[in-house]
Amino acid sequence: MDKNLSPFTPDWNQLLDKLEADEQSPNSLSADEQVLLAELRAIRDESADALKTYSTFNTNKKWEELKVQIEVTSAVRSRGKLRKLWFSIAAAAAAVLLVIGGSLIYHSDQPQPKNLVNIFRNDIAPGKNTATLTLDNGKKIILSAANEGKLASEAGIMISKTADGQVVYTVKDDKMAAGTHIHTLSTAMGETYRLRLPDQSEVWLNASSSIKFPASFASAKLREVELTGEAYFEIAKDKTHPFIVKTNLQEVQVLGTHFNINSYADHQKTLTTLLEGSVQVSNHAEQGKIIKPGEQSIVQDGQPITVAPADIKNVMAWKNGYFRFRNESIKEVMAKIIRWYNIDVVYTGEVSDEKFNGNISRQKNISEVLTMLSYSNDVKFKVEGRRVTVIQ
Repeated sequence: MDKNLSPFTPDWNQLLDKLEADEQSPNSLSADEQVLLAELRAIRDESADALKTYSTFNTNKKWEELKVQIEVTSAVRSRGKLRKLWFSIAAAAAAVLLVIGGSLIYHSDQPQPKNLVNIFRNDIAPGKNTATLTLDNGKKIILSAANEGKLASEAGIMISKTADGQVVYTVKDDKMAAGTHIHTLSTAMGETYRLRLPDQSEVWLNASSSIKFPASFASAKLREVELTGEAYFEIAKDKTHPFIVKTNLQEVQVLGTHFNINSYADHQKTLTTLLEGSVQVSNHAEQGKIIKPGEQSIVQDGQPITVAPADIKNVMAWKNGYFRFRNESIKEVMAKIIRWYNIDVVYTGEVSDEKFNGNISRQKNISEVLTMLSYSNDVKFKVEGRRVTVIQ
């Protein structure tokens, strides 16, 4: 592997080096760290190959060859066919660029079709680390505006915010701690947050999601929470107090494990993906189906629960800070972008049947993300305020 072709910044390179060093040490990597390490290695290898290919791709020469073909055949070819030919060549280079990253995209001298270009009236920053915590008494705390340290105390529980922005629940008085005080942590579109529950379980909440939970599990036989949207859980082991996650379609019971639940309403199904341990998934009709690490259950209203091998990289991409597209339509791609950039999307023209593949950082402005998408497929974008038009 030629590290000079690494696509990462120095910080990412340091992280990759650290994970590879820890992998060889007696301190084994966590399941999450193993997923991240595999992801970074895959990006490094794919990008190195892409850079080598790109270095030998002469875009000016290919464009001149294409213009000759267009002139010779322009009398008989339709506009639609010409555009398709353009994109067949552009896609060869763009597939390389999509893997490499935004900087090369912007510096490319590749010509663009005159009648189909991106229009960015303004740019939109990526989502941020914030959420709203609603206490049992109705008080709302905007976490991005709250200072580090103690946020509130209630029923023997202290709620605080750490230096890295995590909300932590700590039991201060077991006798006072009661499960009747219900709190809700919610994220709007363009927000994400991390929470440590009073039993030390940890939850990463994706955009446009919420979790409702008791301020203390001390007096309860079960540790029950309710989820809408998407979250990744790392549950503290407690065999005497099973942990249960309820969504509108299902119930997941665990003892101690790592898993992701995607229950966005627009999916019309709930996906539970297991990384470590064992969970039991039940819907309104079935009493429970056990899934194993690397598997994913699918629950849809009125249908039996199905279990299939999971694409762990794809499922965990949001938590690890990037978009991952695998053979996805433009509407599937935009569904992820809508939630993270808090935008409205409209479509013009015939719906494209192009499929998208690639990894893009969620920390980029929307113009960079859309530019990369537009290079590899037969779509362009117009951004006006928080409205994005997909031009096909």
